[in-house]
Amino acid sequence: MKLFLKIILVFTLFNSIKSQSQTIDTLVDVGNHKLHFNIIKGTGIPILFEAGGGSDGTVWNSILKPIADITGATIITYDREGFGKSTINTLETEVSKHGMLNSLLDLETGLKKLGYNKQIMLVSHSFGGYFSTLYAVRNPNLVKSIVLIDVNHNFMEKFVESDLKKQEPLIPEWKKSKLGLYYMASNIRETTKMMSELSIPQNILVVDFVNGISPFKETEKVEYWKECHKKFVASHPKSIGITAFECGHGIWFDNPSLVITTIAKSYAETLNKKQKTEVYERTLNYAISLSNNAKKENNAYIHSEDNLNNLGYEYLNKNENEKALEIFKLNVFLNPTSGNAYDSYGEVLLKMNKKEEAIIMYKKSIELNPENKNGKRVLDELLKPPLARASRS
Repeated sequence: MKLFLKIILVFTLFNSIKSQSQTIDTLVDVGNHKLHFNIIKGTGIPILFEAGGGSDGTVWNSILKPIADITGATIITYDREGFGKSTINTLETEVSKHGMLNSLLDLETGLKKLGYNKQIMLVSHSFGGYFSTLYAVRNPNLVKSIVLIDVNHNFMEKFVESDLKKQEPLIPEWKKSKLGLYYMASNIRETTKMMSELSIPQNILVVDFVNGISPFKETEKVEYWKECHKKFVASHPKSIGITAFECGHGIWFDNPSLVITTIAKSYAETLNKKQKTEVYERTLNYAISLSNNAKKENNAYIHSEDNLNNLGYEYLNKNENEKALEIFKLNVFLNPTSGNAYDSYGEVLLKMNKKEEAIIMYKKSIELNPENKNGKRVLDELLKPPLARASRS
């Protein structure tokens, strides 16, 4: 059977199964107010999504269905107090009672009432990283994995006062019409101080994304944001850092397949061997269906590192460099310990004149496979001063 028909049949069958799954849209009473939850029912460990500051759960809508289809997991989004469809406790006027800890307690209450207060995986963006961190600190034995998408880490410690100064003119208006934003801004000093003393427990698997295109204009902020992410990855033994090249702050908008496949791979790591294999296979089918564009109709494709590598070179030899780049990128994500995968990725980057990125990939390839003589030769050439290369030629 032709490859594209195989892919279509796999996803038609799987989607028909998922279409029968129940979707729950509900308000849960957490005490004097209600939190809005949207749930795609599945099986196994659920995945909870935390939105960034000022956003509600709908910000994730574009990637939820493919993640549910690939993982088969229960997918949970929600709106924090005062955002989206969630109400706010107007009886409580003390600002500190609407802080991060109270919001986290609301979430825990809501999850318990819904029956999801056991093992869980977390995905968070920006300010939402604080909530995932706090949840993990409070529930270290329940959180199995976390994917952080361009989160704050300790960035706010340095800039909280200057940012607050810019927000001051807006706060009176927020108090009238946007209480969620008002309480978030009013508590930000205390939030930043509390979170500076907490960190994700080191037994938890973490993937940490950082943007390739900074949302900041100030050089100091751009560099400090990157530095915070580097420090986090360096300090957490079970973390993997990923730079999302050509992506802004909302990485899943700019490169949805990168985020979807990474979340799926992270989820697979929480499963037993059989379940992991099934999720990997669906992840691969999903990625191929995007990258391959149904043009490899007659390929009897086997889901392996070698076949991905061969497919990448087929595109490369036809000068379809962008498609080759996506295939080699996927191979690296699925086979992060393969020196050959990094070598091939470096080759396509070099062909596309992305020298600095190519150097990183060749270095990683040689680190994983010190016997990679071709990689060493290419890397030596790349690292030579321009004059030395010119005289040799």
